[in-house]
Amino acid sequence: MNIYLIAAESYHIIDREVQKIVKNRNFLLFNLNMTTIADVLKEASYYSLDNHDKIIVASNANYFGSGKSSEEDTILLSKYLENPSLQTTIIFTTQNGIDLRRKITKTIKDKYHLINVPKLNYQEIQAEIMQIVKKNGYRITMDSVSYIQNNTMNLDNIYEELKKIFLYYGDEKDIKYQDVTRIVGSLVDNNNFHFVAAVIAKNLQTSLKILANLKVYKVEPLALIILLAREYRQMYYLKRYQANHRPLNEICKAMNLQDWQVNKLYNNSLNYQESELLANIRALADLDIGIKTGKYDKDVALMSFLITVCN
Repeated sequence: MNIYLIAAESYHIIDREVQKIVKNRNFLLFNLNMTTIADVLKEASYYSLDNHDKIIVASNANYFGSGKSSEEDTILLSKYLENPSLQTTIIFTTQNGIDLRRKITKTIKDKYHLINVPKLNYQEIQAEIMQIVKKNGYRITMDSVSYIQNNTMNLDNIYEELKKIFLYYGDEKDIKYQDVTRIVGSLVDNNNFHFVAAVIAKNLQTSLKILANLKVYKVEPLALIILLAREYRQMYYLKRYQANHRPLNEICKAMNLQDWQVNKLYNNSLNYQESELLANIRALADLDIGIKTGKYDKDVALMSFLITVCN
């Protein structure tokens, strides 16, 4: 049958399982944090104009686990599962786990296809790193593997760091430990990430605490201003694309981002109006110019900005 539910901790693992099903064919992408199950099922019911089978990937299908769903959505999905379109394949995906006690999840397991990839342990993550490195034609030592694993926050971050390493080495195949320590995100990089996340979440106390730690590592406020401005710009662009009713496939392509990255931006942007994002972007541009021209003290200026936007 043509309905799948894929659950895994990593977007990249989910994408790997999706590709096994779609086999390089085109598909429509829906993010169920940004749209409704009704929209997905309506699209699934339409016949393809070229008479080819249609494939839909619906990410963040969290109501197969602990996520909440309305009674209307549950009824709609239950009815569709009783009589699905034979021309449409739907692939539901979630990174938040599944609950087999839920009737809707049990229906998928009993009648269709459930792919539940268990969370990888420490040794399995090491084996995953080794496998990816080998698949891409490179060689790596266990010291380097351990460094990558210990200096990244999750499996998806590991994949991104490996891409950076492969890009750096090009045709040279032996990955050296000293290069890995320079390329892979350090504790400071991770703190930069947490700082931006805290500011975007408008958590002033956490933002100031991390900022104090970054000052010890001599991280320049201008570098943090650039990171914040990029995050605000991306949220603004996403809101504009949504206002123009651009489909998710096009948004991902236009922003050069993966679905999970767009989903993160979407969740963050829920706390903002477009006008607020533009005001923050302009304020950061003013800080950048003021600091570079000596008009503002860099530490005071950034702290004042945090107090204003996190209030």
